Amino acid sequence: MSKRRQAGPPDDDDLRVVRRDSAIFLRLHEREVQVLQWVFSDLERVLDEEEAVDPVTQRLFPRAYLDPTEEGAENQWQSLVHGDLVQTRLSALRAVGLGLDVATTAGGTAEMREVELDEARAELWLGVLNDARLALGTALDIAADTDLDDLEPDDPRYEAYVVYDWLTHLLAALLDAVSGAGGQG
Repeated sequence: MSKRRQAGPPDDDDLRVVRRDSAIFLRLHEREVQVLQWVFSDLERVLDEEEAVDPVTQRLFPRAYLDPTEEGAENQWQSLVHGDLVQTRLSALRAVGLGLDVATTAGGTAEMREVELDEARAELWLGVLNDARLALGTALDIAADTDLDDLEPDDPRYEAYVVYDWLTHLLAALLDAVSGAGGQG
């Protein structure tokens, strides 16, 4: 994937998610902040859509009752909890977006931003990044056997695949830091 990384966000060596004492620090290039703002804005649009029935929404809000004979129970469950689930996700998304908006400059350069996360904020970030990755992966129809290295730079989906791949690595790095497997800074 190194050829693709030249056009997109920095490669894995540039991911800077570290734990220092009880805080996790997420350092991002300014262009990564812009990509996340775009992704979060798109996710908010998807979450705000009333009663959308598309593959992305179905992936983010799977059925509670898989048995087709339980449609009445499914409708009842959806009417009871769907609105709360949407509001919980929107609240987390907005909190993460606000944290991104107020990120401080890092490394003495305006090109780098740093977001400090306590455990609760890190959990919000994990949920939002996972939702964003699921939504984008579903929209791109990514399956377990999808080989992102086979995608050519002139493919119109190229940039979206690069973002999906980067979100995957960012989510994994943050998960490592939350679980204590991440590096100490």
